[in-house]
Amino acid sequence: MLITQRVAAEALKKADGLSIADLCIGIGYTGVKLSNGAGGTCFTFRHELGLKCGPIQGAGTLIGMPAADAIEMAMSTNLAEASIGVATINAILNEDFDAGEDAVDVMDIRASDTVGMVGYFYPVVQRIKDNVKKLYIFERHITDEGLLPDWCENIYLPECDLVLITGVTFINKTIDHVLSLCRNAKEVVIMGASTCMAPDVLKDYGVTILAGSRVTDPDGLLRVIAQGGGGLDVLNYTEKLCVRIAERRQ
Repeated sequence: MLITQRVAAEALKKADGLSIADLCIGIGYTGVKLSNGAGGTCFTFRHELGLKCGPIQGAGTLIGMPAADAIEMAMSTNLAEASIGVATINAILNEDFDAGEDAVDVMDIRASDTVGMVGYFYPVVQRIKDNVKKLYIFERHITDEGLLPDWCENIYLPECDLVLITGVTFINKTIDHVLSLCRNAKEVVIMGASTCMAPDVLKDYGVTILAGSRVTDPDGLLRVIAQGGGGLDVLNYTEKLCVRIAERRQ
């Protein structure tokens, strides 16, 4: 069973009686609001939604869908559907956590560390780049100098002591492969708004810290997503979560 499947199964346990009250697939993020008022969000793969102008079947009829059906979308190969699924998972699972410290403050970062970053977290780079031995940053779409294509993960992740992984990997189901490459890592962190807070599942794969988000204003979130908002805009309607689920390995 894939990791996203296991995480979805955790959310399904808590989905009884819940339905989709509202949702929006924006160009930057996807968001949902459930019938109990909880909200969830995650990244939108706007560059990978296929050739059709309408990537979602049944658009306009999804309000009222059982949350369980939306969760099942997380395993779709249609990345718009997968984003609805992961956002719904996060609306259910991430509600169980309170606001936490900043992930960088919780990580056990050492000057001798070789660090791998799967997904370009620019603010995190600025905080850690001068405090580690080596920093590799992997991105599917190169947007800045110094970034490596994602296939380079196969080369460099096995040598990393500390690995930071975007929660977007839940959506495109690359998380299994990425974690398999972290076999020598002593600290493994999954972070970002797309992160599914499922510690009981993820500790089985060597993850030591989960740093996701909880939506504090679902209506405001959906409004800003509908108007093209991105990560910095979404921050205004969420609060950071950070949970250490295992100690750094020696």
